[in-house]
Amino acid sequence: MARYPELTGKNAIVTGGSTGIGEAICYALAESGVNVVVNGQRHAEAAGQVAARVRERGVRAVSALADVSHSDDAQRLYEQAVAELGDVDILINGAGGFPQMRQLVDTPEDEWDNVINRNLKSAFLCCKVVLPRMLERRWGRIVNISSDAARMPIRLTAAHYAASKAGLLGLTRHLAREVADRGVTVNATCPSTTRSPRIEALYGTEAEAAAAISLTPIGRLAEPGDQAGVVAFLCSNEAAYITGATIDVSGGKITL
Repeated sequence: MARYPELTGKNAIVTGGSTGIGEAICYALAESGVNVVVNGQRHAEAAGQVAARVRERGVRAVSALADVSHSDDAQRLYEQAVAELGDVDILINGAGGFPQMRQLVDTPEDEWDNVINRNLKSAFLCCKVVLPRMLERRWGRIVNISSDAARMPIRLTAAHYAASKAGLLGLTRHLAREVADRGVTVNATCPSTTRSPRIEALYGTEAEAAAAISLTPIGRLAEPGDQAGVVAFLCSNEAAYITGATIDVSGGKITL
């Protein structure tokens, strides 16, 4: 039985859906009957495999490669979603990341721009393409995946990532206010360090993993499923009166 049966038959785009938290979100939505477009930037095989596993849950799913930090790609992704599934009801902005930990003084300008674009501009562009029909139909759910780095200084990250994810929270609050009276909610989650291929690459040593765990009162790193359940909730009728909110999914790490 679907966890949130009212979502059955809705259609979602999940950017960054081919791995990690985004992948888990695809499965969580599918378990409530949501059809899913699994977006990845480069890895067609991975996105296709996630789409196949989503279909095993009894819904429709397609994979779509697009670099959503570019407006043409964001538009193409949206048009593919509409052509293959129908109107987009749910947008999960999960695309992003950063290449490595480094000091601000050692950060090249082009890397700064790239990280801001991947994490913040991508969400702006995707919101811009899905919102007109959501507003016309007077129903929509947008969830932006931010980070604990947006809420407090995190040693195992970098300034451009923290800035982009903090900007995402500002976008969430402002956009929520713009569209609140037209049936669209806009919220954000702030995950703390969550096990994923990207995190394993960044925090590859046992000492680095132990350092991340030591900062978390619950005493373990989050699993992708820990993040996905909150996102599904924010798309449901249970959360219909929540908009402009940020939910910290951090194991007690964020106490602001």
